[in-house]
Amino acid sequence: MPSIHSRSRVAAPIEKVFAFFDDPANLSRLMPPPVSIRPVRVSPLPPQPGTVIEFSYGIGPFRRSWLVRLLEHQAPTRIVDETISGPMKRFHHSHTFSAAGDHGTWIEDRVDFHVGPDGLIGVVADLLASLVIRATFLWRTARQRRLLRADS
Repeated sequence: MPSIHSRSRVAAPIEKVFAFFDDPANLSRLMPPPVSIRPVRVSPLPPQPGTVIEFSYGIGPFRRSWLVRLLEHQAPTRIVDETISGPMKRFHHSHTFSAAGDHGTWIEDRVDFHVGPDGLIGVVADLLASLVIRATFLWRTARQRRLLRADS
């Protein structure tokens, strides 16, 4: 199963960074255009292990539902979620936050995914998805630095 790792530093305290990522509505602020995503339902609130988040995502008028379950929720250091149903057969995402000194925070992401189906077609699909996910994290890194600096 493919895996992508990302690590970046933001100039904001860990509590503020965790609070930003703990709010599902902020995901839309981190996605590159032309992708739009918004939470439709979050239950139960506040977010905790077992919380299910339903997102509506898409490009233009083409929308799809994406269901995600929180597996871990350890303020202010870790959030882990996985896809129940959505664009990929498997999508497991861990966000880890650690203090970086001088009121900064390291943000580490790890995404394990598999688009499916199995076999050669799945390998090609995973490769293409890997390119898209990597590009998305490059965009996210720049956005989170800007947003969290402005919010601190």
